[in-house]
Amino acid sequence: MVREILMPKLGLTMVEGTIIQWFVKEGNHVNVGDKLFEVETDKLTNEITADTEGLIRKIFVGQGETAEVKALIGIIADEGEDISILTGEAKEEIKTEEVEETKVDTKEETKENKPASKNESGYILATPYAKKIAAERGIDLTLIAATGYNGVVVAKDVENAETEEVKVKVTPTARKIAEEKGINLKDIYSGTRIRKADVLAIDNEEEALEELDTERASGIRRITAQRMKANWAGTPMVTFNVEVDMTELISLREKLKPIYVKEGLKLTYNHIIMKILSKLLVKYRYLNASFENDTIIYHKNVNLGIAVDVERGLMVPNVKGIEKMTLREISEETERLIEEAKTNKLNPDCLSGGTFTITNIGMFGMDSFTPIINKPEVAILGINRIADKPVALNKQVVIRPMMNLSLTTDHSLVDGVLSAKFLNEIKEIIENPYLLID
Repeated sequence: MVREILMPKLGLTMVEGTIIQWFVKEGNHVNVGDKLFEVETDKLTNEITADTEGLIRKIFVGQGETAEVKALIGIIADEGEDISILTGEAKEEIKTEEVEETKVDTKEETKENKPASKNESGYILATPYAKKIAAERGIDLTLIAATGYNGVVVAKDVENAETEEVKVKVTPTARKIAEEKGINLKDIYSGTRIRKADVLAIDNEEEALEELDTERASGIRRITAQRMKANWAGTPMVTFNVEVDMTELISLREKLKPIYVKEGLKLTYNHIIMKILSKLLVKYRYLNASFENDTIIYHKNVNLGIAVDVERGLMVPNVKGIEKMTLREISEETERLIEEAKTNKLNPDCLSGGTFTITNIGMFGMDSFTPIINKPEVAILGINRIADKPVALNKQVVIRPMMNLSLTTDHSLVDGVLSAKFLNEIKEIIENPYLLID
């Protein structure tokens, strides 16, 4: 029985995935549970296992290539089974019909080749093998005459399109240099005569690229870059900074830390600040909101995101319903999410639905920075390093452990006064953490 390997849908927002690596090759036998491939989405990477037994008969999407969700990327079948209908290699049945003799215009095509069809979403209808060949050879599927059923492009259509003669206008000198350099004139032809300078320019570009150390950006990095640019350009962000005295919070952590260690838990300053935010964000609903299409959404729950630096980029899993959690529960859930993010085991649902985000770069010695809002959220809190500084206390200069907090808010929704009040209340509880008992 022929079984299709499809690009999985890992999470509600996934639309495409990139194959990082195949753990199998064509001709390998796999059992249920064997690792097939590793796929990268815009948020995470996952290893996909086989849900059936058989031979890997065909792989359509190779390492580093991208395919849409539910697209056919491979075939598992028994040895000798016919898979030609899926690869686009099936021979068409030709039916002979009696037709009346009519005069045919020699300019008309005797065989009906329809342009490639599109579905309602504009997706080109083509077999996976045809798409693979077209991608490898740089052929535009929309320009190919389709001979498959209902306007589907099959592999032979792509191959025939590539063999069609393209008349390239080129000077004799340019042609000679192109032949010497191994440059395909069709690749650089734009409709105007190719001259010597055009060929030399292409050659120089290729030599320059060879000297550069390049790397294809991962899906996470590409999506992060796109979103950061869009967020920065489309949101009037304002960052507020306040310095807080960490003396009492450090004391509280030092007293609780041994108790947590006995229970196998970790207690960090992040956990305590998250607990503070879980209380305040219920009160400051404008900061625990989303702003999309001129509509403000006030969230009933606080889903607090934590920015996690992973090898491929930045991930923001969120602790859902944190306002109902104890400090112990916050510690346990936060560390679980961070570990799963770093080991590629994170459930995609943990990356969606956030209502507020924190990001901590204090371990890198930063005193202040401008965190960028994780849209459609309207605020993000940056946590900086703790450093001993001289401060005036009761008209005396003393050394205290001080830390800056950097709050960025969407000024189109959150006014400056509200941001300042929120930040000052965080400061008040950090400097008097026993207020958490209320």
